[in-house]
Amino acid sequence: MALAALFNVPSTRTELDEWAFAHMAHHRDIVRVIYERVGLALPEYALDPLNPNEAGEDSNWERLHQVMHTQMDTILGIAPFNLLGVNWLDENQLSAWIQLNANEHRQAGDILGLG
Repeated sequence: MALAALFNVPSTRTELDEWAFAHMAHHRDIVRVIYERVGLALPEYALDPLNPNEAGEDSNWERLHQVMHTQMDTILGIAPFNLLGVNWLDENQLSAWIQLNANEHRQAGDILGLG
């Protein structure tokens, strides 16, 4: 799955669905390659589909997503961001969050040789 898709800020439900699919696929690639290279089987949580009305800071989606990032960041030596608390319905917050999240994915992809 193309990493570039993770930098797209979704503005429609269809775009959000496409982003969520690409995002989950990239997480799966990261988990797979970490296992292949390091031998650690990281947990994989369902991040797709994504319901923006249920994805606030208190949601399972945000907590599980943060766990996946914390684990990959620790293993790969990436300085982590706090990815909790985005308002998916606020365009400015979402845009900033998308950039932070995508930057961590780009760093992981660079380290692991993923696109």
